[in-house]
Amino acid sequence: MRVIIVGSGIFGITTSLALRARGHVVTLLDAGIAPREEAASTDISKIVRMDYGADAFYTELMERAILEWRRWNARWPRPLFHETGFLLLSRTILETGTFEGDSLALLTSRGHDVTRLTRRTLRERFPAWDRSGYVDGYFNPSAGWVESGAVVACLMAEAREAGVVVRNGTSVRGLEAQDADATVVAAGAWTTDLLPHLSEALWPVAQPVFHLKPPDPERWRADRFPVWAADIARTGWYGFPANADGIVKIANHGPGRRVEPDAPRVTLPSEEAALRRFLEESLPELAELPLRASKTCLYSDSFDGDFWIGADPDRPGLVVAAGDSGHGFKFAPVLGAIVADAVEGRANDALRRFGWRTPSLRKTEDARFGMS
Repeated sequence: MRVIIVGSGIFGITTSLALRARGHVVTLLDAGIAPREEAASTDISKIVRMDYGADAFYTELMERAILEWRRWNARWPRPLFHETGFLLLSRTILETGTFEGDSLALLTSRGHDVTRLTRRTLRERFPAWDRSGYVDGYFNPSAGWVESGAVVACLMAEAREAGVVVRNGTSVRGLEAQDADATVVAAGAWTTDLLPHLSEALWPVAQPVFHLKPPDPERWRADRFPVWAADIARTGWYGFPANADGIVKIANHGPGRRVEPDAPRVTLPSEEAALRRFLEESLPELAELPLRASKTCLYSDSFDGDFWIGADPDRPGLVVAAGDSGHGFKFAPVLGAIVADAVEGRANDALRRFGWRTPSLRKTEDARFGMS
C-alpha cells in the first residue's frame, strides 16, 4: 500500500518503520524537523517502566517493550535506554487498592525481582530521600529512562535508510484527498486540529517540566538517585537522575491544563511554586536551586487515558494513532506494529483496547498515573 503518515513523533516514526518493514510505500510528513522541540517526544528523557497498578494489560505490553528496548540498545552506536531502575515511594503503607500497592502485587505475581523498601532501607540505599518522610515503597530494577530526543533522531535516520520518504516543513490543515491507500494521523496534540470530530475524545494538555543542576551532580546519579515517583497517585511528581550534563529533571503528571497546541511552552508561576513546595517537603537540598530550564510537555490526552489507535469507521482509509496521555513513549518499540496492524486491518489485543470507542465523561483513575 501507499501510506501517508502525518506527524513524526514517536507514534509516527515507529509506524513508518513498521509499515516499511512490511513492504509498504511510506511517506512521513511533519510541519517541522524531527525531533521537534515542541513535540511530546522530545526533551532530554522519558521514563521506561512497567508499573501500572493492577492493569495486567499494560504491564504485559511493557514487559515486551523493555525486551525490545534492550534489543534497540544493542543495534545502536551507543545505548540510549539506561536501565537504572525505578523507585516508587509512598507516604503511607502500600495497600491493595492503591496504585503503588497494586503495582507491587502484580509485578511480584509475575515474577519480577522488586525490592520492598522501609524508611530505613530507603535512607540507606537512596540517601537523597533521607528527610523526605516517605515510609514505604519499592525498587524495580527492570526499568529506567531513555534519551528521548536522541531516540527520535536515531529512529528517523533508520527510517530514511529503510526508504521512508520524509517531507519536513509540510503543514497539513484539514485532510484533503491524498494520493494514498491509507493516511495515518499521528499528530499528537495537533490531532484535533486536523480531525475536529475527535475533540470529545482527545485534547491537548500542558504538564510542567523543570530542569535543575545540583552543585555536586555525582550525588544525584542513578546509583543513588534513580528514576522515581513520589506518592504519584496523590502528588503527580516524578523525576530522573542527573544526566551526563548534571541536569536533574523533575516533572508533574497531574490534571494539567488544557491549552491550544501552538501555545507557548511556558510554565506558570503557580506551577513553579508547587515544585518548590514539593522539593521543600521531599528533596530539600534541591529546593533553593535556580531553574536551568522549564517548559511544558504537551500531552494528547484521551478521555480514558488509553491510546487511541484505530481506523475511522466513517472515513475509509483514515487511521488515527494518538492519545499518548503522557505515557506513550515507553512503548515505542511495540507501538509501530500495533498501528501497522490497524492500517492493514489485522486484529490484535492492543487494538481491542485502543481502537475506536465511544467517549464517556468518566476518566479512569489510574489513567492519570502513566508518567512520561
